[in-house]
Amino acid sequence: MTLPIAGILLSATQVPGLVEPPPLSLGRILSAVIQTVLLAAAVACGALCLGTWLAWLAEKSVYPGSAFLAKLGLLPMAIPSYLLATILREQFAPKSFLGSLFGTHGAFTGMGAAIIVLTLACTPYVQILASAALRSVPEAEEEAARSLGAKRWARFLRLTIPRLRPTWAFSMILVSLYVVSDFGAVSVLDCRVLTWELYNSRGARDAYQIALGILVCVLPLLAAIRMIQGAEISEAHHGSGRVSRSRSPLKGWSLSLVYLTHIVFIGLGVVVPIATLLIWVLRGVYYGAEFASVSDPMMMTAVYAFLGSAFIVLASIMPAAMASRSSSSARWIEHGTYVTSSIPGVLIAFGILNVLLFIKRNSFIASSDSFALKFLQDGGLFLLAAYVMRFLSQGYAAIRPALIAVDQRQIDAARSLGAKTATRVARIWLPSMASGLTAASILAFIAVAKELPITLMLAPAGHQTLAYRIFDAQSEASLPDVGLAGILLLAIVAAVQFLASRWR
Repeated sequence: MTLPIAGILLSATQVPGLVEPPPLSLGRILSAVIQTVLLAAAVACGALCLGTWLAWLAEKSVYPGSAFLAKLGLLPMAIPSYLLATILREQFAPKSFLGSLFGTHGAFTGMGAAIIVLTLACTPYVQILASAALRSVPEAEEEAARSLGAKRWARFLRLTIPRLRPTWAFSMILVSLYVVSDFGAVSVLDCRVLTWELYNSRGARDAYQIALGILVCVLPLLAAIRMIQGAEISEAHHGSGRVSRSRSPLKGWSLSLVYLTHIVFIGLGVVVPIATLLIWVLRGVYYGAEFASVSDPMMMTAVYAFLGSAFIVLASIMPAAMASRSSSSARWIEHGTYVTSSIPGVLIAFGILNVLLFIKRNSFIASSDSFALKFLQDGGLFLLAAYVMRFLSQGYAAIRPALIAVDQRQIDAARSLGAKTATRVARIWLPSMASGLTAASILAFIAVAKELPITLMLAPAGHQTLAYRIFDAQSEASLPDVGLAGILLLAIVAAVQFLASRWR
């Protein structure tokens, strides 16, 4: 965790380059901070309202196709935000289908466009959390309130809202952290927030000011997460008994409103992206466009995702084991793990990049042509280290429950029978933890495959992933290449998610 922070501070000592970016003014930094805060607040409120509404429909209502539509509404989570931004930017252009339908006259860019795209990307996270909270309401409470004459609205105010309040607060902070750390969508939509300014100023001596501005936005959110998590845990112990499974049928105008919500959300978040990617590819084939080769980016995506997930799982085992062995230090270990993964990806990449530049500038540490430095840089080890920092919490969250679930009596019996450590690991620990290790690997694989800013800034020269290729093709306005790379990336993510579903 200290490596990116050290890199941020070292950027202040960087010597001017041949082409030095313009100096950063205080007004420019304050404007980016205000834009970032406004964007995070707007997306958090929008995703909270829409995600809670969709969760309520999934858990408390019944209507034709409700189960299928609820699952379909989670698919935008599999589409990278930068890819969704690229698609909607093109589709809402004045002469495109959606642009003509809605009568748009200008480009689909700026703050409003970023709010729409990031709300679509973040709503599934809120829906998952709110659905879990709604399922935790005991059925006895619902029955008692109903027998005492409480109407549906009164039951919602007195029973449901107290259960949802910790989830709402945690969801808003989770979405806010996602928005503050997002780089791809805001760069595609020309929304001048802190991450976009940091990427543009990564060669400037005073870029550390923007990096510190991001930390100023992130650190209060991290502190609030710790407070809200405690409230959520204490709240969870208040309920007991069977959870509520009562569902109300929807009819009339309410049913029409529900279907309209699904049509808009699933249409913009699922149908339009997939259809657009296919159209771009078919149009390129029809007009004889020369597609850029995607074999190398596809192979590099698979290689980096596989290696990155392996490094993440291995790195997650140590804090998970320490937290499982020591109850007194478990909370602080968990805090440190989540703080490490809460640093935005562009900030991690910026810090490591400046550490690398500092090492190159100081010959007494390592010469620029040293074998060790070339191996670390060209071998992608800096990139893999950044992946571990960014996604450590995902591996930890899956592995720690698996460690706790291992039956200690089997370990004691094996030790008493003379089994060595390697034998106990191979015959007891690994089979017992197989499900948790598999889940951690799948989560990390998907996260690394979709990651953009870390790959964009730290990938060795000539090594492009599909995420890198999508961003590059979008910058070149080559829509057929965007479509082909996007379909392949979605196919990889969908295949891994299918494997996860089959495993569950």
